Amino acid sequence: MTHSHPKIAVFALIVASAALLAGCAEIGKSKYADDPLYASGYTDGCGTGTGFNPSDPSTLLRDPDGWGGSPAYRSGWKKGFNACRPSKGGQSSNYPDDAYGRRNGPSGY
Repeated sequence: MTHSHPKIAVFALIVASAALLAGCAEIGKSKYADDPLYASGYTDGCGTGTGFNPSDPSTLLRDPDGWGGSPAYRSGWKKGFNACRPSKGGQSSNYPDDAYGRRNGPSGY
């Protein structure tokens, strides 16, 4: 005589679901996230995203050496810019041209 064990089946389902979701934790994380220049770029990008004014160049917060020489800084800047800019339901042409990435508005990431 076989008995079904619904508690065991539910437990197994929960464990399997947790294992699958744990694998998703890395999705969207930059490969540069542990680099200090990524954090610096994120801070500058976020500052630009929240206060950029095209008529005032001083509102573009960006380290030229980091932007030109560090993929980690650039990636962090774009991520921060995209995370902190106001959402207006579409792209604005008032952002710096090189802020735009491959996808989803100015940062693209």
